[in-house]
Amino acid sequence: MATTHPHLTARGPWSWALAAVVAALATLLSSAVFVPDATAADSTVTGYGWPVKPFHRQHPVRGFFGDPRIGMTPKGWEQSFHFGIDVSCPNGTPVYATLDGVVRLESFRPETVAVVAYDGHTEFQYWHIVPAVRNGQRVTAYRTVVGHAAPPWEHVHFAESRNGAYLNPLRAGALGPFADTTRPWIKHLSADTDGRPVPVRATHGVVDLVVEAYDTTPIPVPGRWGGKPVTPALVRWRVTGAGGRVVLPWSTAIDHRLRIPSNDRYLTQYARWTRQNKKNRIGRYRFVLRAGWDSRTVVDGRYVVEVAASDVCGNTTVARFPIRIANRPAV
Repeated sequence: MATTHPHLTARGPWSWALAAVVAALATLLSSAVFVPDATAADSTVTGYGWPVKPFHRQHPVRGFFGDPRIGMTPKGWEQSFHFGIDVSCPNGTPVYATLDGVVRLESFRPETVAVVAYDGHTEFQYWHIVPAVRNGQRVTAYRTVVGHAAPPWEHVHFAESRNGAYLNPLRAGALGPFADTTRPWIKHLSADTDGRPVPVRATHGVVDLVVEAYDTTPIPVPGRWGGKPVTPALVRWRVTGAGGRVVLPWSTAIDHRLRIPSNDRYLTQYARWTRQNKKNRIGRYRFVLRAGWDSRTVVDGRYVVEVAASDVCGNTTVARFPIRIANRPAV
């Protein structure tokens, strides 16, 4: 769908348009390396800027789309997927509308402002702010301050939805400029039974294959939230045997490049002992490659589990973990 043009005053409309085109092209080219499941038709909103000044410059993002969110909510204990991104900024920072539209406020979310586009299908949300607009007010992109970053959050949670489905703002051609030259890193593979690890050197029976994988923020995050990881956007895996023979073909464990699953699928993607980042604690990201895998379906022997972790820009790391299947007693 087409969006209204941003009314930028910082650099002028033509310099912004050129910068946006260059940034979107660079992101698109980098993401074309490893996007086996994505389609261009999924990018429904394109070319909008950041919700804090300067609109034409990339800001630190301390929480990625699809990161785990775990804790008490008004509805009780919940485990869910992060449905937006957390743009780091000092408390009190003005937060601007990023599209023309109409404000929607909800009494049960006093620190949230939503702006609904005039087409009625697209909605941008700004969480953890003190609202500066009224319900039903018409706002102008990059001119209207919708609120100010509320303490103690030190960020604005920015979310985009289309017909009620959340989309990744960092996907190619959406929020920009955005570039990422870092690569995810893969720490550990385990075979779990009821959350307890089974030695991969003697894997047997029915197990969950679980991998720990992390990504680094492309711009360092300041303050107490600095130095903490985010999650990769895509995790895939396969099993090979002697001579590289494919035993199990490539399969996708998670794919948050465009959308996230419903929260009832959280435990199918995040394994036990996963935790989110906290102010004084680093998160731990354990991804389920295959739940309830019956290792008896392959012949006893030595294999390699290959895991590929990628970000939205296509930067990819591949790790190879040896595993030995041992279901039959040695003779």
